[in-house]
Amino acid sequence: MKVKLLSLFMMLLFVAGCSNDTRTKTDITDRSESAEQLAQQPQSIIGGLKISIDKQEINQKNTEDGKRVLHTFTLTGENMGSVATGLGSIDFLLETDTGEQIELDHTMAMFGDEIAVGETLTGNVSFELEEGQEARKLIYHTGEEQLAEWEVKSK
Repeated sequence: MKVKLLSLFMMLLFVAGCSNDTRTKTDITDRSESAEQLAQQPQSIIGGLKISIDKQEINQKNTEDGKRVLHTFTLTGENMGSVATGLGSIDFLLETDTGEQIELDHTMAMFGDEIAVGETLTGNVSFELEEGQEARKLIYHTGEEQLAEWEVKSK
């Protein structure tokens, strides 16, 4: 029993020791490109979870308060780790050019679930900006900790 616990502890230390600074910065482009270009899309690996930005769309959204700009990202999470992990729309923020962090638009389609080892999960996250606000980066965070960011297009 002690040998099993020691082995498990050593494995956890090895996995923890293999992780580097997980903050990354990449660019997002529209995903209406060829398969070769799609393979070069931005991705980050955070604690065994590979997150890829598959597509960014910018559309107009009409609300009771007037027109808004809707930024929608299609994301894929692949669990490359050794334990199940969760991922969902709630884990993302959109930062504007003024540094304001916008939470997801709860009126749009969202995703979230646990991802088993070796499995993937794809879904959308949308953010509503006022006319004149410029999107700067998509941020992946858990709790108060920012784990990755991607530069985004604003027009």
